[in-house]
Amino acid sequence: MLYVLPILLLILGAVIGHQISPVIQINSSTTSIIVGFLFFAATVWIIKSKANKMASQNQYQPKIIKILK
Repeated sequence: MLYVLPILLLILGAVIGHQISPVIQINSSTTSIIVGFLFFAATVWIIKSKANKMASQNQYQPKIIKILK
């Protein structure tokens, strides 16, 4: 799901950009690209920050519980 979420929000951002382009009077393609990229970048940033926070917690660190011989 983490790999699909940025792509879904990229598409959602492009659709929102297309819808708001008449309001801000900018070319719909340009607005779709800009808003889609902003949604994508924000999603990647949020996922990255959450991953870093989880990586610093001890419960998410791998532990050796048994050595097989």
